[in-house]
Amino acid sequence: MTQRPTSVTFAAIMMFIGSVGYAVGVVINLVMLFNPGEQQLLFGSTVTDWYWIINGGLDAVLVVGFIWVGRMALRGDYGAGMTITLLAVLNIVFSMFRLGHIYGWVTLAISIAVLAANMSASAQDWYRAHLPVR
Repeated sequence: MTQRPTSVTFAAIMMFIGSVGYAVGVVINLVMLFNPGEQQLLFGSTVTDWYWIINGGLDAVLVVGFIWVGRMALRGDYGAGMTITLLAVLNIVFSMFRLGHIYGWVTLAISIAVLAANMSASAQDWYRAHLPVR
């Protein structure tokens, strides 16, 4: 297979967009970290600085991870394809808990689209074509 399918390109682009979302999360966590204590409320309770540090660190790891998985999918790495499928399924499950908000519906729709694109025959052929030969 010489040309990358659009389904793989779509899934990789969605990984890159997800990494941008997590990068925004890093910035938000940094802003909350440096705000005065009285503004650091989460569900009506005060939150320690460690909450924002840990969340920001986890978001930073996800930024790197999503970019890495997206790049590997574009190269045809079979493990990246499986990881994208796993992430899409996890997002579908977790979006079910947020269907009371528009965010949950948007996450659900995008995750289903990524899962369908990544599980398409053309995407699976792309990943299989790049498996190492023994």
